[in-house]
Amino acid sequence: MNFSQLNRDFYDSFAAEFSRSRAAIHPGIRQALRGLDLSAVLDVGCGDGRVSKILPNGCGYVGLDFSTRLIGRAIGQGQGGRGQAPPLQFALADVARPLPITSGAFPTTICFAALHHLPERQPLMRELARVTQPGGHVVISVWRITHSERMRKKIEADLGNGDYLMRWESGGRGLRFVHEVTEEELRGLAEGAGLSVLEMFRSDGRSGDLGLYGVMTPIPTLPHSEAHE
Repeated sequence: MNFSQLNRDFYDSFAAEFSRSRAAIHPGIRQALRGLDLSAVLDVGCGDGRVSKILPNGCGYVGLDFSTRLIGRAIGQGQGGRGQAPPLQFALADVARPLPITSGAFPTTICFAALHHLPERQPLMRELARVTQPGGHVVISVWRITHSERMRKKIEADLGNGDYLMRWESGGRGLRFVHEVTEEELRGLAEGAGLSVLEMFRSDGRSGDLGLYGVMTPIPTLPHSEAHE
């Protein structure tokens, strides 16, 4: 089964219902962004652009998502626009492939509730690090599926190794692929991408720990000549 295509089909089929279910901004998102440079933000897996609503006026925001319908909703709704300058930008992009962004282009790169939908997660982690400025920040959140009774009830199939098919039953019946990324795994993905973890915390949901958040920064690399001295 092509899980990436399964998820793309899901979000294109249930874009409206999904957007309605995500109207509120999770408290963990606000906490993770506190104190960061929000003069320019790359939002990878932006969905309908909801996070743009809480960014400061004047933020150079670019949102990327692989769902045609979610990007269409983001553009059509003008999420967070409110006459911003520069204007918000949204683009269709397969986040499982190299991102169409120049290296080191953003001081802050965010990826909320998207990484866990990818069967292969390390390539995206490397891309998040690549597009972030030295000294900047990469902020990620993933679901802790098995730690929530409500989420456990939505498991359609346990595929092993932390992989699941999750049911969706609002406006029809759909399935999504989700991988439960543990704290240990997220730290390993960060290390493999050349990112240093500054902070990890749990937030969201009725229990306050449905989401695992990581705030990271690219590890400085020595110039080639210095590395061989």
